[in-house]
Amino acid sequence: PVAKPLDTLEHVTIAELSNHKFGSELTFEVLEKALTRRFPNLKLIPHAEFGDTYGPAESEVIKALPDKLKAMNVDAVISGNGG
Repeated sequence: PVAKPLDTLEHVTIAELSNHKFGSELTFEVLEKALTRRFPNLKLIPHAEFGDTYGPAESEVIKALPDKLKAMNVDAVISGNGG
C-alpha cells in the first residue's frame, strides 16, 4: 500500500538516505537549511545514521532500514536527492 501524503512537515521526523553519489553532501546541506527554515519543528536524521544505501554494505544497510526507521519514529524519508 502507498502511504498517505503528509499534511505538513511541522513536528515530523525525516530520515536522510544517501548513496553518496551526485553531490549528495551538498544537496542534503541545501535541503536541510531550506526545510528547517520553513519548518522549525522538523527533525532531520542525517544519512550517516543509516550508512550508504549503495556499495559493499548496501544489503545490510537496506535490510536494517525498516527496524531503524521504526525505532527512530521516522515519518518520511528523503532518498535519491542528487543528479
